[in-house]
Amino acid sequence: MTNFRFVCALIACCLLLAANAALADYEAGTAAFRSGNFELAAAEFQKFVAERPDEPQGYHMLGRALIFAGRPGDAVGPLRKAVELNPDDVPSRVYLGRAFDESNKPAECIAALNRLDIGSLPKQAQIQVYQRRGRSHAKLGNTGSAAVDLGRVADLKPGDARARFDYGKKLQDDAQLDAAIAAFERATSMDGSMTEWKEALVNALKIKGRGAEGEAKTAVYRRAEAVARSLVGSDSSYENLLLLAEVQLGGKNYESAVSTLQQAISKRAGDWHAHYYLGQAYGSLGRFNDAEAPLNDALTLASGQAERQVFDYLGFVLEKQKKFGEAIRCYERAGNAAGAARVRENQQIAADNKEADEHNATVDEIKKRLGELQEELDEITGGTKEPPRR
Repeated sequence: MTNFRFVCALIACCLLLAANAALADYEAGTAAFRSGNFELAAAEFQKFVAERPDEPQGYHMLGRALIFAGRPGDAVGPLRKAVELNPDDVPSRVYLGRAFDESNKPAECIAALNRLDIGSLPKQAQIQVYQRRGRSHAKLGNTGSAAVDLGRVADLKPGDARARFDYGKKLQDDAQLDAAIAAFERATSMDGSMTEWKEALVNALKIKGRGAEGEAKTAVYRRAEAVARSLVGSDSSYENLLLLAEVQLGGKNYESAVSTLQQAISKRAGDWHAHYYLGQAYGSLGRFNDAEAPLNDALTLASGQAERQVFDYLGFVLEKQKKFGEAIRCYERAGNAAGAARVRENQQIAADNKEADEHNATVDEIKKRLGELQEELDEITGGTKEPPRR
């Protein structure tokens, strides 16, 4: 009996020592984690789970330590084990989603986070979960779902202009243009110092303007012009001036576009775009002769498709001036066979009209001369049209 009691006491002592050793490992891991030594923390928690394999908290802390040590892929296994041992372990599910996110496994991240009741989490945790799930949706091309999650982030952070802007970008990726414009406008109204955001807003309005017609089209471009002017006011770079000129052209504000483009060219004369747009502005004003020089300047700088684009508009400008031969050559260089054929037809019509005009002028001259001769004849016959008497 004495021996049995001794054995039991010995077993209890061993268990107590093992428990104390495991507890010491857990405490050492916690201390290392708090001090930022995550590799050491992971090693201590690894020892703890080896000693206490049924303790979910050990796997949770091991997974966290591995994430903070920059080893998210290694963290997946322990965090999965923590959730397996305790299906109600919300923090472990949150960190499991993070491990998948940071190890570039978006589908697995979404699946893990979808199991959460996100609305029941603390506000900051909700924000992080929506951000991670939205990022994972974006990686998979699920732009609509990504926009929904980033919209929730923006709503949870109503004073955060960056969150609102990021939401707008994702809406635009999902072709929700009007909603994107509204988000951009709200972001820029919250923080007007971000030139990148204003540029995004102007470009979104340009896209909307291209798809509009008539007065609606002009109105959209005028909205864009107001933002672009603000952008130039804070940074009058060549790029911003060119952007302003583009929306001025779209909004039919051609005189202002001429001035803006001249400023842009003074800053950077080596880019074909500004010269080409200046030619378009002059052409839209009906100043076709003035349009030739900037278009020729653009030709010296453009190449490939851009060069063909310039040739095509130069052909239009020359056609308007009835410089038919030059216009035909430009259309041919642009690959615009229809334009060249139209000019040839107009050239023939003009030639026919010229011939007809010359014929009519000759007839008029003959009639005039006949009238003069008749007057001379009248004078010879004594001022009467009667034949002379014998």
